[in-house]
Amino acid sequence: MSVPSAFPQPPLPPPLAPPTNRAWREQAITVAAQLRTLAEWVSLIDPPSGAPPGQGGAKAALDQAIIWHLTEATTVAEQKSPAIQTSFNGAVVERVLSQLDAAHVALLLRAPLGYVQSQLPGIQAHARRHLSRGDPHRSAVEKVVSASAAAPLDEAARMTLVAAFRASCLESREEFSRVRSFRNVLIMGALVLTVLACALAVAGSIRPDELRLCFEPSAGTVCPTGSRPRPWDIFFIESFGLIAAAVSGAASLRHVRGTSTPFGLPLALAILKLPAGALTAVLGLQLMRGGFVPGLSDLDNPAQIVAWAITFGAAQQLFTGLVDRQAQTVLDDVGGKGGSPAATNGQ
Repeated sequence: MSVPSAFPQPPLPPPLAPPTNRAWREQAITVAAQLRTLAEWVSLIDPPSGAPPGQGGAKAALDQAIIWHLTEATTVAEQKSPAIQTSFNGAVVERVLSQLDAAHVALLLRAPLGYVQSQLPGIQAHARRHLSRGDPHRSAVEKVVSASAAAPLDEAARMTLVAAFRASCLESREEFSRVRSFRNVLIMGALVLTVLACALAVAGSIRPDELRLCFEPSAGTVCPTGSRPRPWDIFFIESFGLIAAAVSGAASLRHVRGTSTPFGLPLALAILKLPAGALTAVLGLQLMRGGFVPGLSDLDNPAQIVAWAITFGAAQQLFTGLVDRQAQTVLDDVGGKGGSPAATNGQ
């Protein structure tokens, strides 16, 4: 026998939507839900009907704008668009992030000044993170924050904060775009190197006598897989170069920090190193055959050839290390406008 409750039972929550295929989509959906809750709270404590004449229509319009932006962001984030296309051109990410930013700006315009004042630490941190120290918007935010300690915010201060927040949101999305652009360059470079490595392996299998990796010491001819050139010699050497590049590349990536952006820049760096190692292994042995390295032109057995292939494959880090440093610079630029903590506190 059930006992009636003294409190009304809340309605059952709607069924959960199936998870999307990317973490940034889930984060965007959650942020949209949080902003929707804040917007509903603001509309309850400050309804448009109770506003002075001339302001009720503006508040109602902002309420509708917030819901429209959040609905658009949620709808796009939940769509199952092709992962490769979404990640490469960045249009879906830009649509979702820009709609969330627009909803946040509209909420700052719509909410009471007391709520805006409570958001001052977050707005200040956002401006410091994405705007340079000499940016006028960042300087204006610092002045508003300093003045808020002595007097409450007014409408002029609200508009200053909104303008600064919009500028920092735009810069934040541009930082994401730079990461995506650099990541795309790495992927295209890796694709070109992969095609070249495959073409070289195919050419070596068709013309093994012309593209041979054999040496001729005093004891006779020595090739990677025996005493005569075979069609799979170049593929054999490229395989060891690729393995060496994977090992050396894994060690070098310890200096590259992860990224909170939707674009996997460290993964693109790792992919670039693999075909680079395969090619440097073959090219390095060809330089040795041509006598480019004095005293190392004659290898005595296949094991020495493989050992030098591994060495040249790992040596790709000499070239891709420059790319690693540039990638770290691009990642540091995401939210890195604030500089050192001491400089930021002194701003």
